[in-house]
Amino acid sequence: MRRKALIVVISVCIFIVGEFILARFIYAETRRTEEANRFLVLERLSTIRARIEGLLQTNLLAIRQVRTEIYLNPDFDEERLRLIIDSIISDSLQVRHVAVGVDYIIEFIHPMTGNEAALGFDYRSSPEQLSSYVQALETSEITINGPVLLTQGGEAIIARVPVFPDGEHNIVISQVIDHQLLFQLAGLYDTPELSVSIRGRNGSGSAGPLILGDAEVWQAQPVTQTIQLPSGEWVLAAIPVGSFWQDGEDTKLLWWVFGTLLSLLFAVLTAIILFNQQKLQLAFRTITRQARFDSLTELPNRHYFLEQLTSYLDSCKRREEQCALLFIDLDHFKEVNDTFGHEAGDRLLKVIANRLTSSLRKEDIIARLGGDEFVVVLKNLIEPMHAELQSEKLLTFIREPISIKGNELLIDGSIGIAIYPDDGHSALELLKSADLAMYNAKNNGRGRSSYFSESLREKTEKQLRARKEILASIDKKHFFIDYQPIINAASGELYSVEVLVRWQHPTEGLLMPDEFIPIAEKNGTIRDLGNYVLQTTCHDISKIRAAGISGRLAINISSHQFYDAHALECWFAIIENHGVSPRDFTFEITESMLMPDRERQRNMLETLHERGINLAIDDFGTGYSSTSYLQHFPVSLLKIDRSFVEGVPDNHRQSNLLAALIQMARALSIDVVVEGVESAQQVEFIRHHCADLIQGFYFARPMPLDAFIQRYGTASAGSQKKGGVSR
Repeated sequence: MRRKALIVVISVCIFIVGEFILARFIYAETRRTEEANRFLVLERLSTIRARIEGLLQTNLLAIRQVRTEIYLNPDFDEERLRLIIDSIISDSLQVRHVAVGVDYIIEFIHPMTGNEAALGFDYRSSPEQLSSYVQALETSEITINGPVLLTQGGEAIIARVPVFPDGEHNIVISQVIDHQLLFQLAGLYDTPELSVSIRGRNGSGSAGPLILGDAEVWQAQPVTQTIQLPSGEWVLAAIPVGSFWQDGEDTKLLWWVFGTLLSLLFAVLTAIILFNQQKLQLAFRTITRQARFDSLTELPNRHYFLEQLTSYLDSCKRREEQCALLFIDLDHFKEVNDTFGHEAGDRLLKVIANRLTSSLRKEDIIARLGGDEFVVVLKNLIEPMHAELQSEKLLTFIREPISIKGNELLIDGSIGIAIYPDDGHSALELLKSADLAMYNAKNNGRGRSSYFSESLREKTEKQLRARKEILASIDKKHFFIDYQPIINAASGELYSVEVLVRWQHPTEGLLMPDEFIPIAEKNGTIRDLGNYVLQTTCHDISKIRAAGISGRLAINISSHQFYDAHALECWFAIIENHGVSPRDFTFEITESMLMPDRERQRNMLETLHERGINLAIDDFGTGYSSTSYLQHFPVSLLKIDRSFVEGVPDNHRQSNLLAALIQMARALSIDVVVEGVESAQQVEFIRHHCADLIQGFYFARPMPLDAFIQRYGTASAGSQKKGGVSR
């Protein structure tokens, strides 16, 4: 939450900084635009100023020439003066007329036309003109007066200059100039984009009254140019029409909108990037945690545990310290999953993990390897016996009742102990040693701890060698099949045949099933061996049927083969690939497969029966021998173990027990096979008590396929087909 708030603050700050930069940009852009506009106006005004000054100087040439003429001839000849003035004044000048005032009264004016009213005008009657008149006398310089209203009508500017600079004679020449025309020719009115104004009436400069334009121009920070007069100055000012030097408000608003959107977009993108970065970091941490920790118990998993253990063992090696590795496996955990479901099993694992963690020191290491397996590393071990004491403590915690879904569960555990460096120098060696010790604890009754020893290692290595030998022998076909007939007790004819596997060991010679089947069950090769037997039998069926031999082939199936969830798929695939029918087979299983706590195996048996494979209980009477489960399973055949036949019929107790077993099966409508029959008296006894089928050395020993076909095929003698006595 704190991280998210920080991201929001950063995004807001970025937005604020963006707005600040935008404001500075708009201000700078406004100033740049203003300066550019002012420069353009300044260029335009400079041109106009230069034209006005040039036109004024050109127009003043006339007054200077008239002044020179009168100065040289004070008693001037009016006719000559008119000729001079006519020669000077042209259409290129803006001079309207020239007047000569003597003692404040206009005595000469030319041209006369339109100016009659001005002749005889007394300057003293007009204060404004008198002031200009006097100023000219006093300064002896050309002065520019006006614009003023003319007596004869209209408005113009008047240039005045005294003829004699010492003021000895009061003679002043006045030249009326059409300022509007002059301004027009100077280009003052050709600037519609500018508001132009001129001030400085009578040469008074910027402080003087307006000559042209609006007073508002002077309030808008105008660009100005000074127009130099012979005496005094005018000031020319201009501003852009309507915009006051800067871009219009619409342009500014556009900049603000665009810039604000850009700042907002950048802030949002920053927030998105930071949030995504946070998500990526969180995902990376989650992935890293998932790669290192068990998702159910939140304990380190196998991979991370080995990293920790390897690092710690390196430290132990440097400091020459001991440590103990405890391998913990929960006893009968599978039954909890099968009975209460996997959710209850997961809950149990969490409780156990919490109990184990709480019982250890902070510096110790605990992890879950998978399933119901936990490991603990006891650091800084002083004496190996301390590991056993800690194991007992852990088992005490494990045994405490656990309430799940209203059920109080009791569970135990088995612990294997391995000591570093005695039992292994690497993490994997130490883990393997503790694992072997744990299995030793289970084999010795469960619910206890066991130290690793070299004898355990040797035993394990022997099992591994046996596994390799079995798998190699399967590939090299050192296993082979013998067939033993099962005879109909009433007719003496062949009923079916049992498939028996043998191992021609490369070094130990011929081995019987009881010498290698338990080993194969322990080391996990029983599935490979069972599939090999089924494949070989399927291959031989075609020869058996071609010889005219009918009846099912009985194959022994180990209970360990049913642990494989894909066993049924594999078996039926083998049968189908060889083009034979499931009805050609009987699977012989042990009584343990029918125990009520093996739901999945029962479902598998039901499927086998439905697909056409008969089920037989092998070695009946040596296990649980309960009639209750026989009523609920599709059992077609009971095979009474040979141990019940020994001593029959001489041993009356044994004979009565065998008779009872036969009668029990008959009462359940299940066919019976009596195994281990070796004498005619036993055959007669079995027939007398209505047993269906007989199997044993009396009729035939297990034999290779060729011998079996020769004896029971259609080409063999009738006495042989009916069984006969094995020699």
